[in-house]
Amino acid sequence: MENFVNPRLARLDVLVGAWEVTSAIEGRVMSRARSTFRWLDAGGFLAQRTDPQTYLVPEWQGAAPEWTETVIGLDDYSGAFTMLLADARGVCRTYGMGFEDGRWTLTSRPGEDFHQRFEGTVAADGTTIDGRWEASPDGRTWSTDFTVGYRRLAD
Repeated sequence: MENFVNPRLARLDVLVGAWEVTSAIEGRVMSRARSTFRWLDAGGFLAQRTDPQTYLVPEWQGAAPEWTETVIGLDDYSGAFTMLLADARGVCRTYGMGFEDGRWTLTSRPGEDFHQRFEGTVAADGTTIDGRWEASPDGRTWSTDFTVGYRRLAD
């Protein structure tokens, strides 16, 4: 997209488009869905919509949201990204986000007993993103919740 409201948002342009998103635990595929990133209006925000799963294992029924929507924006003063998330379960979360040199990170705002973070690596050619979500009960001891892979779909 040309003429970004804030040119520092342009680095997120690699995310724009449609992706197949596959979640797995210890190599076992748990779900697949289509996710699409698009610029809102003049490029001041990046929106992501993940549609209902095309594949979902029975034990993830109710745990995996049917759909999610996010909006990503940038704070001019600090240069920090923020992602707002809402999903079909009624969950609403705010994540601090980083996106630099092919590394995409998300960190949830600390909850009383729930901490969550994501780290993904964007391939140099922009066709895949390999990542993992981690969870922690105390914000100090982390374990992998599940891995996630994005594969760019042809337009």
